[in-house]
Amino acid sequence: MKHFVVRPRSAAGWGLLLLFLGLIGMGLWPVVAGVNRARLAFGLPWLALWAYAIVAGCWLAMLLGNRWLARRAHRDD
Repeated sequence: MKHFVVRPRSAAGWGLLLLFLGLIGMGLWPVVAGVNRARLAFGLPWLALWAYAIVAGCWLAMLLGNRWLARRAHRDD
């Protein structure tokens, strides 16, 4: 029987999964509604800075995941 859900096997994999789930949670409407204020920070609305933080977090999570996968691939050879 095929398994359609693949769970992480290492602590780094679980940490990466939690990081991605946190990033998804940062983009959900109740959180975004709390950040959507009429104030400026660094000349930008808070919502724009929040969006930049989510994009930067996704970039960081993918960078970490690729580095961990590359390290594991070299170890398996």
